[in-house]
Amino acid sequence: MVAQVQSGVGQLTVTTCDAGYTGTGFLVGPDLVVTAAHVVRDASAISIAFGRTSVDATVLGKNDVADIAVVKTRSPVEGHQFQLRSSEPPVGSDVAALGFPLGHPFTLTRGTVSALDVEQHIGDRTLPNLIQTDAAINHGNSGGPLITQDGKVSGVVVTIEPEGNGRAEGIAYAVTAPRVSAAVDEWKSRSAPVAFDECGNAPAPGSGFFPFTVSANHDQARSVGQSLILHGQGINQGAYAAAFKILTPELQATFGDSVKWSEGLGSSYWTKAELYNVTNTQSPDDLNANVVLQTIQDPAHGRSGQTCSNWRIQYAMHWDGSLWRIAGTALPFGEPTAC
Repeated sequence: MVAQVQSGVGQLTVTTCDAGYTGTGFLVGPDLVVTAAHVVRDASAISIAFGRTSVDATVLGKNDVADIAVVKTRSPVEGHQFQLRSSEPPVGSDVAALGFPLGHPFTLTRGTVSALDVEQHIGDRTLPNLIQTDAAINHGNSGGPLITQDGKVSGVVVTIEPEGNGRAEGIAYAVTAPRVSAAVDEWKSRSAPVAFDECGNAPAPGSGFFPFTVSANHDQARSVGQSLILHGQGINQGAYAAAFKILTPELQATFGDSVKWSEGLGSSYWTKAELYNVTNTQSPDDLNANVVLQTIQDPAHGRSGQTCSNWRIQYAMHWDGSLWRIAGTALPFGEPTAC
């Protein structure tokens, strides 16, 4: 069943003005993706990866009280379109959570429905009528489908037991499918998306989306790619604080702060990129990522006055326990060429 539905599960990369996040979503139409509202909260840019390519997306509707959102991709996606159950699964039913926990590659975790109609308090919000499950859930699973054995969605994963409550193992929560279905029916007829947050004078025109392809076969390639997407989205949206956070603290210290780091980026933005090779180093926490990147910028910000540049960059990437961060860059293949 997982083999049949996996193509419809996508990894969201969300940039806000001061940070970047990843989460999970799933197709309910050729261009409609359900996720959790908190995954896309305060978004200034969203891209979703299905397989090795990313597509641009906007928020079509969201309900922060119920923690449900529907995003619309700019172009149709070829992937499994999930069906939502019309009723809640009985307590004891086998379920599985599908998603990208902690930014890792696609993962399935199995469990059961532990309880129904559960109320959960998160900060100043109260989420009612939730499904409780003992399937292992982590950050990054949010917005993913909780499916029953027939492949239908019984709920949308939204939270785990808060750490302030002792973080009991095997306690996670999902919004019920009937509630999600009602929201989808309401929002899918909308034509005007929810406006993105503006971070200032973003250099990229329009949404700032750039196609990103992962062709490298390394088992960490997609995770590395997500970090690079967050970095590029931050640059394109003028969310320089968010892009700066993808650098390791050691690399950040060489620049001082995000303001100094971004001084030469005032007009620069990414137009397309491909992660074509990832290689190991002597440390398991460090990788080298080779990227073909195209940028556009004013002559004052371009190498040798270039307004469009083709780069072959080697990124040194470091795993900090939760994210692959940029530890350095090099140009072993030479200077960028004009487009």
